[in-house]
Amino acid sequence: MLPIDTILFDLDGTLVDSNDLILETFRRTYQVHFPLKTFTHSDLIQMMGPPLSETFASMTDSSDEVNEMINTYRSIYKEIEFDFIKPYPHVIECLKTLKEAHFNIGIVTTKFKVSAIPSLKHYGLDQYIDVIIGLDDVTNHKPHPEPIKKALARFNHQGAVMIGDSPSDLLAGINAGILSCGVDWSYRKEEIKQLNPDFWLDDFSHLYQMIVNYNKQWEES
Repeated sequence: MLPIDTILFDLDGTLVDSNDLILETFRRTYQVHFPLKTFTHSDLIQMMGPPLSETFASMTDSSDEVNEMINTYRSIYKEIEFDFIKPYPHVIECLKTLKEAHFNIGIVTTKFKVSAIPSLKHYGLDQYIDVIIGLDDVTNHKPHPEPIKKALARFNHQGAVMIGDSPSDLLAGINAGILSCGVDWSYRKEEIKQLNPDFWLDDFSHLYQMIVNYNKQWEES
């Protein structure tokens, strides 16, 4: 592997703490469409990560109902978004430091780009991001390597790392042939540990030094 000059992040559950928002949006969506059915907290957690179309298609054979559920979800999400969402501790300072050190910074998300941008702008994170690859930019989503490769194609880069909170994030990086990094605050921490990521991040205040140390070891090897 080459020294890291490019850092790719997942968005929800990685840079921004949107887990409660997503769980609450799923809960309210299912109250509308399946009012007699009970979904546990564990059920809802397993629905986080894939595109909405896949998640809802597992609930019904009707494509019309899938579209109705997506519309319900997006309406609820937009209504309550900033009541629940916030950046994880030290994210803003970390991105600022990385940007000042001239790292390439990208986001690879299974959201449509238009849905990802509001939270980035709301907290001023967008000023540090060079590239956003959303669901509407690719044919194949994570864990397929296409979104990772599409992001990397925007940069003149050497080595890269994908940082995420779900198995699909890390697998996308691994499948694209780059380094992977799990995060300690993931709801699916044990699953992503089984993938043996190259790095493990317990706080964003440690990310810059972690990369500097890796690059130093690479230069000395």
